[in-house]
Amino acid sequence: MFAATLLLLAVLTATATLQFLLSSRQLAGLQLDREIAFRAAEVALLDGEADLMAAMAGNGPPDRLDPVPASGACGRGMQAGICVPATGSLPVWQAWLSGSASTDDIGVPFGTFTGKTMPALPQGIAGTSIPPRYVAELVGDGAAPMEYSRQTAMPRLRVTAIGFGRNRDTTAVVQSVIQP
Repeated sequence: MFAATLLLLAVLTATATLQFLLSSRQLAGLQLDREIAFRAAEVALLDGEADLMAAMAGNGPPDRLDPVPASGACGRGMQAGICVPATGSLPVWQAWLSGSASTDDIGVPFGTFTGKTMPALPQGIAGTSIPPRYVAELVGDGAAPMEYSRQTAMPRLRVTAIGFGRNRDTTAVVQSVIQP
């Protein structure tokens, strides 16, 4: 009876130790996935800012900011990824946070207008192959048509980007406001 009790105690201790080690490994993996998603979102944010700054300076693709989508709508074609929020409505990127829409339905993938590409990851390197996305919204006087010249103030744009970890379930969202 004594030997059986000691054996049972040893088995329970080993099980608890194994559970602790596996939980620690899982937590470390989740943190790595969050970091990968965050870095991917940062890259998409910088790509979106570069795209829009070039378009506002006249160095980007032609017609990137002209015409501006109607209030409450997002652009298509050359205006893809540019939205004008309707007064009193939630921003389009809120669906990324709530999960109420597919992430592929909002914004544009990294490199769409700048021509940049995701690097190929060597075997054994932790990273993501899922391209991050970004969306830009006019803020402030966003409902007004974007008619500006070098003498008038450029519009303010809120750029929001989403990055993914090693799978689509791990995401990070970052945001900035730009005005050249």
